Amino acid sequence: MEIDFFSKYLLSLFSEKTYVSAKQLNLIAKAKRTPSVLFNVEKNKLYALFGLFPDIALKKWEETTSVLIDKDLLSRTDGHMRLTKKGFIVKSSFLEKFPNFNNLNQLSYSGTIPIFFNRLVFITQILSEYSYSNKNYSPYLSSVNDQIKIKKWLVKQALPMDTLIYNWSAELSTLFRHLPANEADFIAEHFTGYMVHGETSRQIQEKYNYTQEEYSIRLTQFNNRIITLDSKINPLLSSLLRSTHKDCNEGLSYSANLTKQWLERGKEINEVAKIRKLKPNTIKEHILECVLILNWPHFKRYVPYEKYSACHELFEKHSAVKYSEAKDMIKELDFFTFRLVEIERIRHDE
Repeated sequence: MEIDFFSKYLLSLFSEKTYVSAKQLNLIAKAKRTPSVLFNVEKNKLYALFGLFPDIALKKWEETTSVLIDKDLLSRTDGHMRLTKKGFIVKSSFLEKFPNFNNLNQLSYSGTIPIFFNRLVFITQILSEYSYSNKNYSPYLSSVNDQIKIKKWLVKQALPMDTLIYNWSAELSTLFRHLPANEADFIAEHFTGYMVHGETSRQIQEKYNYTQEEYSIRLTQFNNRIITLDSKINPLLSSLLRSTHKDCNEGLSYSANLTKQWLERGKEINEVAKIRKLKPNTIKEHILECVLILNWPHFKRYVPYEKYSACHELFEKHSAVKYSEAKDMIKELDFFTFRLVEIERIRHDE
């Protein structure tokens, strides 16, 4: 029996380094922001999976991976799975037809792109209705807060409305021309404008015979294209993406973003903890979140240089060393320092 699109997509995200359990896949897909889950995203290179399927239950992950194991596309050892040779062939064949995006940007933009797409559709509706002088229409986004943010963004562009309509239309037209025809049609189904009413996600799924998972993958694929656009050629789309990303704390949790702002003002960990009435370990977790999601470069300020150097030397000799072993070899080594060096080395070795 042929495996479905969702299963093939999952296989396509596996690399030679991926070694995960069904439970870990579930936590990653739900965008759990604990340091351990974020580290598993980095270690297994599953950036695109983060937050993509928040509603899928653990049982479905177990069932899906069991089928892939039965078909010899994944192998399982101690509850963790890796790609087989046969799985690699299926992965390669799928990627020829559906090249996907899977890099660190997908991690930081996971919460941004659903909001961005809704704003993209809403702005298109506003400009379309304006061009026909129609002021009586139901806004695509019902949230007053979203409407206010969009209004501020439109004002910030400092362009006459006719110019803004022309430029927006030109950028969208160029973007759609570069899409495969079936993808362009799929995305166009969502748009609302003058005398045009976009279909609901359920209607689109039924029309294209997509499962909820395939629908989410294909819509996210389109949004990921926006992330890669040249801002000089697409200034409006890029500006909207930047604005939305800022509203979403650049991919960080609200609390981690506040901590980051204090740290970037030169405050030390204990100072920020006191200001925010949090434990120092919580601030350290925020730093790990910043490093894992944003590749934040300032973390070295918060680790003792001698411990940092000793960790690197240890990894040079024992690349797979665990913290439980490392703390016996390096006196007073804390997990925070060990994990930061481990992340740095994983990224350096890519």
